[in-house]
Parts: sequence; structure tokens; C-alpha cells
Amino acid sequence: MADLEQRVDNLENKFPTLEQRVNDVITKIDLFIEESRAARERRDAEMREFREKHDADMREMRTKSDADMREMRTKHDDDMRAIRQSVEDMGKHSRNMTIAVAIGIAAMVIAVLLK
Repeated sequence: MADLEQRVDNLENKFPTLEQRVNDVITKIDLFIEESRAARERRDAEMREFREKHDADMREMRTKSDADMREMRTKHDDDMRAIRQSVEDMGKHSRNMTIAVAIGIAAMVIAVLLK
């Protein structure tokens, strides 16, 4: 019986120590959970900031790209107008040359016939 009482006393001495250790572990786990939440919130805030910056950069790039495309279309349209005008001018010139050649040939034929 003395052995049993000694064991009970021994357990009673170890129980508060064990209980304190469990409480310490619970406290550490609670601190870890709080730190994890804070880290996740920081990471989420950083990701939100990154997405907002990325979206702003993309909007800026699209705006610049759209402006560049409008400028290129305007330049292309102007170049095409100039080419069309040049082709029309060449047609007029060719027609005038044809008329001049025909008049020249007619003049030579008349000159030969009158002689």
C-alpha cells in the first residue's frame, strides 16, 4: 500500500508540471495561429496590391497600344491616299501622253499627205 501511495504522490507531483506544459503548448499554438493569420493577411494585402498595380499597368499598356494603333492606321490611311492620288496622276499623265502621241502621228500623216 505504501508503494501505491508513493506512486500517487509521485503522480500528484508530476500532474501540475504536465498541466503547465500542456498550457504552454496551447499558448504556443495560439501564438502560431495568430502569426499565421497575420502572415496570410499580409500576403493577401501584398497580392491585392500587386494585382492592382498589374491591372493599372495593363490598362496603361492597352491605352498606349490603342493610341499607337490609331496612329498607325491614320498613317496607313494617309499613305494609301497618297498612293491612290499618285496612281490617278499617272493615269492622267498617261492619257495626256497618248493624246499627244496621237496628235503627233496625225500631224505627220497630214504633213506627208500634203506634200
